[in-house]
Amino acid sequence: MSASATSTHADSGQPATDPATLMQIQFSFAASRILLTALELDVFYPLASGTKTAAELVDATGCSARGLPMLLDALVPLGLLNKRDDRYALTPLSESYLVKGKPEYIGSALVQAHTSLLKSWDQLGDSIRTGKPYAAVEEQKAAEEFFPALVRWLHVSNAEPARRLAEALRPRTATNPVVLDVACGSGIWGIRFAQAHPGARVIANDYPKVLETVTRGYVEREGVASRYRFAPGDIKRAQIPRESCDLILLGNIVHSEGETASRAIFRKSFELLKPGGQVAIIDMVPNDERTGPPFALVFALNMLVNTATGSTYTLPEYRAWLSEAGFGEVTTVDVASHSPVIVALKS
Repeated sequence: MSASATSTHADSGQPATDPATLMQIQFSFAASRILLTALELDVFYPLASGTKTAAELVDATGCSARGLPMLLDALVPLGLLNKRDDRYALTPLSESYLVKGKPEYIGSALVQAHTSLLKSWDQLGDSIRTGKPYAAVEEQKAAEEFFPALVRWLHVSNAEPARRLAEALRPRTATNPVVLDVACGSGIWGIRFAQAHPGARVIANDYPKVLETVTRGYVEREGVASRYRFAPGDIKRAQIPRESCDLILLGNIVHSEGETASRAIFRKSFELLKPGGQVAIIDMVPNDERTGPPFALVFALNMLVNTATGSTYTLPEYRAWLSEAGFGEVTTVDVASHSPVIVALKS
């Protein structure tokens, strides 16, 4: 979107009235279609060996000489290709994540996620009218089928924020802290903490199928399996002793659970933590007025169409619910992500 389309009149503070803004919003679907089509046609892989002309890429992909150059040119302003002297090259972003065979390739996960999201977002109007989701993916059967497809993308995209959080959190209660990673998925938040704190032991909690088919592979691959144990099931009923944890990680849990269940999770977390223990909440956090940032507000709608009670919540709401559960000091940690991590102390 152009700068002019998002500007405001300095004298009134009102949005500019350029109707092109509406066209740009309406056409915003095109960026995702361009990316997914490039993945479908395997455009990025031939460029891993070096720059190529459009004609060379036509030969490599079997696409038409009319259509492929248009796609290649459209990938340039999206930051996914560079172009110079009629030769195309990968950008650091596409080279890292969109070339098949690379360790952090997430192209297949993006395609799978998009397919699933399209089905639910096509029913947005119905969900707004009724308040009911297209599909409640937080329920165990649906979750065990839905989330493994997303885990690869989540693992890669959360790796750096998880590393930053692990460096920022210094357990106050133990030299060798016990960390509970709730609904852990790939386990990225606990994995990065274990790597940053060699004495840490991690309890991985999630549905049984996720732990066995997803989490176990990641913790073994990341070299921390010897310090892990699994606690399958819903956190509110998992077999974990009271006051046995030094840190509890709630990584992208609250938005799918909704207010009532999340407040219960906060109360359970308070029970499981030792005095001086901390709970870290990683989620999409809108500003207090719910006027931004865009991702946190758009994601609330994603929860409307995909969960029975989920949404995104403001920092004052979190403070109130954490206080109700018994927590004292509430602070935030900047992890260079869409939202700060909320950290609450059991005093």
